[in-house]
Order: sequence, then C-alpha cells, then structure tokens
Amino acid sequence: MSSLPIKKIYCDTKFKRFDSKSTSNFKIDLPQTLKLPNNCVLYIDDVSIPRTFYTVEEGVNDNLYFRVQLANGGSYDDYIIKLDSKDYNGVQFAAEIQSKVTSATFGGVTNCSYDYQTKRVSISVGNLDINFFTDEELESGSIGWNGVSYNLKDLHSGNELLTNVVPNVVGNTGTPAQYYLNLTPVRNIYMKSPNLSSYNTIGCNGESSIIKKIPVNASPGEMITSNITSSTDFIPCNNLTLRTVEIQLVDVNGVVINLHNNNMSFSILFDVMNSDQ
Repeated sequence: MSSLPIKKIYCDTKFKRFDSKSTSNFKIDLPQTLKLPNNCVLYIDDVSIPRTFYTVEEGVNDNLYFRVQLANGGSYDDYIIKLDSKDYNGVQFAAEIQSKVTSATFGGVTNCSYDYQTKRVSISVGNLDINFFTDEELESGSIGWNGVSYNLKDLHSGNELLTNVVPNVVGNTGTPAQYYLNLTPVRNIYMKSPNLSSYNTIGCNGESSIIKKIPVNASPGEMITSNITSSTDFIPCNNLTLRTVEIQLVDVNGVVINLHNNNMSFSILFDVMNSDQ
C-alpha cells in the first residue's frame, strides 16, 4: 500500500488567496505540492459556515413582479418591486411588501398582513385587483407585460419566498391574495470544487463537481456545521497532484452564497483504499 504524503489539511478562508472572489468562492494555496498515491480518497469534514446570508439577497431573490388592475378586467399596470436585502420574520416581510407595493403604486392603499398560525400573508390594494406573477409566467413572455422591461432569463425572483407557483392568484379587498411564506430559501449548501471533485456525482442541476451537501442546520447568526456521516462518503483522488484548493459554496440553483465577508472553514482528510474496496 502506498503511503500518504499527508493525512489532513485544515482550511480556513481567512487564508484564502488574494485573487479569491469571496469567502464562498475562493482558492487556498498549500505550502507544498501534494502527490497523492493510487487508490487515494478524500473526505470533507469539520465544516463550519456562518449563517450570515440573508432571507433576501440583492441580485439573487430581491424582485417581485405584480399587476394591479381595475376590477372586472379594466385597465392595468405592471410593477417590479425590489425588496431590501436582509433577514425577515413573517411580520417584517409582510410590512416590507406593504411598504414597497404602496410606494410602487404611488400611494395605493395596500394591506399586507401575516398570520402566525397559517404562516401566510394576505395582500390587497384598495379597490383594485392584485396579482403576483409566477416565474413561469414571467419567463414565458406572454403575459402582456405593461411595465418597466425585465430580463426573462435573469429574474432575480423572490417568488420562492411567497411560494408563488400557482398562476393567476388574484387578490382584492374582499378576497385578499394569500401566499405561504418560505423565509428559509437556502435549505442546503452545496460545496463544489473543480480540482477536488472526481466528477462522479450529479447535482440538482446536473452538476458533476459537488463534493459535499451541507444542510442548513442553524439559525441566522449561528454556525452551520457538518461532519462525515458515512464511510462511503468519499471522493476518489487517485494520483492527484494538488497545490491549490478551489471551492465554491452554492445554493440549489447554483448561485454562489453571499457570506458577507465572514470566514468559513473545513478539513480535507486523505486515506488509501484497499484495492478490493
């Protein structure tokens, strides 16, 4: 059995390379070049990620698209509101929507309330009908949009926060539009690496460079942790020559997660498998 040049690497983004893009999209140079033997595998362990990403992130999920229309199919106007980038609870999120819709409609009497028991928001605007468009409707380009133009391929949509997937949910004072709030849009963090992956995994979007899935198991401001859960959770790295570790932390959509310059850490463990394993 070939011997390992090293058994474990401790990584922390405090020591990322100067040309790294962020603490969730980074490179770390090793002090020496590692030449790993045949039948070598690696594990990702001791992951610690601060939960410093927000419910709403600018340029990721901060847009909502809606129509207000005179009752019974009268004239209409379409609007895009941009939500403030920060953490929200149900009451705060309802207040944000109410404020932004009122401002966008130039003082339209907007009512948006949150029900703790049902986890739903109810939305209405004066004597008008209001309808928040789903991503599918927006991407189709067939809704007769009558507002500021938008990019069909890059919506930055916050519809997942409203669980807005059913088209043509129209609300008014008598029957407000109701949406179930989902204020935890990042359920798992996917650790990707172009130079550690053996490209034998398949991600939700068909990616082949994911080396670990990390459940978000902490509240905002706390530390997300993940350790090895199975002896079979290894990544083959046969005869790999390694000098730089490249990592991206992304969400289920493949968007790099914003840790707002807070550092994360993890360990890389190496082992040599028996030839019959």
